[in-house]
Amino acid sequence: MNKSIKIYAAVLVSTLLVSQIISNGAYAGAASITKTYTTTSFTLDKLGTVTLKRQFSVKLMNVDMFAQPSGNILIYTLQYTNGTGSSMDLIDYFSKVTTTGGTVVQGKPVTRDVAIKKVPAQSGQTVTYYVNIGKAAKISGVKISMFGWDFNSSNYQKSLGSFTIPNSYSTVASQGQSKKIMMNDLPVTAKAESMQKEVLNGKVYLRVGVSLVNAGSKVLNDPGYKAYLRSAGGSVFELALEEGSSHYKVQPLEKKTINYLAEVPSYMKTDNMILQFAQEDPALKFNLPIQSFNLPALSASDSAVGDYSIKKLTIDKNAVETQLKSATIYTENESAKWSLQFRIKNLGNKPVTLPAYDLAIKAVEGYSIPVDSKELAHLSIKPLEERLIELTAMVPLKLNQSSLQLVLSEPYVDDKIIFPAARYKIPYSQESNYVLGMEYPLENDHGRFAVKLDAFQRLPWADGDQITAKISLRNTTGNTVQLPPLKALVKAGMNDLSGSAQIVSGNGHTTLAPNESAEMYVLAKVPYTYNISQLRIVLQEIAGENVKKFLSMNTSAVNTVMNSVAAGGSYHVDTMGKKAELRERRSTVYGDNGSNLMYTELEMINEEPRQSKPSQLVAYYKSDDNQYYESVVTQSSSSISPGGKSLVTVWSKLPRNVNTSKLMLYIGEGVTDSMLTDAGGEASGYINTFSLHLTPTAVKPASNLKDVDMFPYSLSIAKAESTLTEGTDTLNTVLHYSLSQNGDFEAGAYEHKLVLELTDPFGQSTEKSLTLGTDWTIGNSKSFSITLTSNLYNTLKGGSIRVNLYDEFQGRRILLGSQSYPIIYLRAETSSVNP
Repeated sequence: MNKSIKIYAAVLVSTLLVSQIISNGAYAGAASITKTYTTTSFTLDKLGTVTLKRQFSVKLMNVDMFAQPSGNILIYTLQYTNGTGSSMDLIDYFSKVTTTGGTVVQGKPVTRDVAIKKVPAQSGQTVTYYVNIGKAAKISGVKISMFGWDFNSSNYQKSLGSFTIPNSYSTVASQGQSKKIMMNDLPVTAKAESMQKEVLNGKVYLRVGVSLVNAGSKVLNDPGYKAYLRSAGGSVFELALEEGSSHYKVQPLEKKTINYLAEVPSYMKTDNMILQFAQEDPALKFNLPIQSFNLPALSASDSAVGDYSIKKLTIDKNAVETQLKSATIYTENESAKWSLQFRIKNLGNKPVTLPAYDLAIKAVEGYSIPVDSKELAHLSIKPLEERLIELTAMVPLKLNQSSLQLVLSEPYVDDKIIFPAARYKIPYSQESNYVLGMEYPLENDHGRFAVKLDAFQRLPWADGDQITAKISLRNTTGNTVQLPPLKALVKAGMNDLSGSAQIVSGNGHTTLAPNESAEMYVLAKVPYTYNISQLRIVLQEIAGENVKKFLSMNTSAVNTVMNSVAAGGSYHVDTMGKKAELRERRSTVYGDNGSNLMYTELEMINEEPRQSKPSQLVAYYKSDDNQYYESVVTQSSSSISPGGKSLVTVWSKLPRNVNTSKLMLYIGEGVTDSMLTDAGGEASGYINTFSLHLTPTAVKPASNLKDVDMFPYSLSIAKAESTLTEGTDTLNTVLHYSLSQNGDFEAGAYEHKLVLELTDPFGQSTEKSLTLGTDWTIGNSKSFSITLTSNLYNTLKGGSIRVNLYDEFQGRRILLGSQSYPIIYLRAETSSVNP
């Protein structure tokens, strides 16, 4: 009899289940369902237990609801406790849900728990049930009633007790509240951490960050939850795992933040939004709720780290510290040109290779300006290594420059939504305007320095001008630093002069000890008509095919700084390896009817402790009305001993109206291809220019020829013998001379000629151009003969011959001295007598 009753009860239960399934549109199947344990302001523990049978009770552990078009799904979890000595059949008991609207629906086990039929003796068992409650949208007020089969009652059911959900109970975790849930049978603490907004390609996206702490002893794999975003107005948006969070794994005791994305309407309000996790029951063909969270307030642009603050990223499980180290701006035309310095430090214990991050500057107006990030792509950083990356970007001036952000994100591929990995506020800071003589701090990948603009010069060069900036770089660290090869970009106002720019090392330093300085000169050519009020210099580091900024400076200090030497004074060249003293030896003017030729001799003394080759000098004459005249410079190419001297000659043709008494000589050291030009070489620019006040002196012809100066030669004509034989037409003259050369000086090619002019009593002249040291040899008591021929000499009985000596240079002459010597007349019979 009892057996028949149980069979009947089982058939009745089956019939009721089938009818319930048909009425609610739910279908049974198999699925893996995660059980949820929650703690809220009101805990379900307070509802107590319902006794089903002596020492057999049930307790409500969880209740939740998931909204969907076909009817809202409510799930609840019952925990059965069997204190008896035998197992209990669950088929003898069932539960029903009564909504606030009065709808009564019997609960059915989710697919996973369908197979649970018994509760073993002295143990407990949890079973999760679901019901479709139609349009009912509230859990509060819902009643879950427990029933047992009673075949003595009219409907074979007996009410055993119920659980009524109070209004104070919420299934949604409050903002900032963690929830302990079971995921893949592992205990996990979950928390909704953040909600961010991003506008990408004209679309609005929300990004929700959820942290998971795996409290289990095994790796937690992505359980494949579905995630939904529900607005306060009831709109629901499905969330997708962000690219970097897909197929995540969480190690035991590890905390990991995973991110979800959803596109939303631009007009949607984001207050009081809810994140809801659900898991599909494949057999039932609908989603079952897992856990819901009230989301924190939206953080969008304010999610950027503060000015120069640090942002830590996790790359390949390593902590990496990032920071916008500095940011400066200067304006040009309609653009703001930003220079950014980005710092990266590997805090981990293994090398890290950065993803191919994209960098962009984002404006509050919604525009995104790309930043060249090639140097950042796939950068490998050793443990504890720190790198500084120089970045540049050009932002239209019409955008708000004081509210920009630097956005770091992984590259956009395959239409995937990529949220920024980090944002950095860009403080508005105008680039410093360098003042002459003032040091400014500089930090880059090579170290920390103090940079100073020592001098600026604008000087003539051929048919234009040359600008030269002298820069010093002092090592302010406690370590020796290596200076990289550099090249220069130069802009004078809006004019790009980089094509002619070159850098010359002043002291040859490629490494700098602590507090040691390196000097360098940046040169560029500019048309002389350009009016320069602002100069910008960028020194770029050359590393193979890569070029990156080493330093940049703006300056309005573009007035020429010139060392001036008074007449008779000297100037000391301090260039390493080329130190020397320069002074004027003499200046004079060679004139003719059309123009003047200004001529200067300079004495150069080697001040190096070793022999050295002097720099090739470059010189210009400057008139009192600011006209410049390029000069020819001749000097020795030989090495000069310590304390040794060399002779440098400078000359230039000038219009006759130039006041030569007020000329100044501009002298500098020549450079070629970023190196100092050796004497005799072709210079492409010049540095270390100074001005020398000249004292031009006219040569006063001597009244005799006993002390003639043609430096470095000294000439003395002791006597001249001119003889004329009666009846002949020839006048023979022998000059007796001594010629010496000053051996203290090295000199270049001697370009002067000694012109000997003889004038006979009839006023007829004969000239002879002589090269000293060759035509007239060096030594004492030398002689030189010259013969004059004329028919007039047949009648000449005596008189004198006048000897003029000229210094001829570039075809122009200066009379050095004159002297007349008597002609010795020899009669014919006397001339034939043998001595």
